[in-house]
Amino acid sequence: MKYENENQIAAMVAAFENGTIADADWRHAEHLIAAYHYLSKHDFETALGKMRDGILNLLKAFGADSSKYHETLTVFWMRTVDDFRKSNPALAPAEACRLLTEKYGRDYVDAFYSPECLATDKARTEYVAPDRV
Repeated sequence: MKYENENQIAAMVAAFENGTIADADWRHAEHLIAAYHYLSKHDFETALGKMRDGILNLLKAFGADSSKYHETLTVFWMRTVDDFRKSNPALAPAEACRLLTEKYGRDYVDAFYSPECLATDKARTEYVAPDRV
């Protein structure tokens, strides 16, 4: 894992926030690590707002349409990371992020949401509860 300490995690989050992280470096693992970072420092709603704003800012920096943002996926992953963080309070941040990214691959969401549900405009613009639980 390329994030071996809190300074490396903070540097990645700073690059995310200011829109300088390269598109090739902003992958699923970085989403989870940024979420963990925010949830470690803020209450859930504040962390969610920071993640949402950061993703929208990054889409703009990448020259991508803001309609690529997906509210349901953002909330789902923030809740997943928050549950993991609360279940593993003694882990150091770098170790927590390593385990988090190993445990929760991109397809984890498929156990909770059908592709049809996630493809809706409603799921993209507002939180929709899982349809596979």
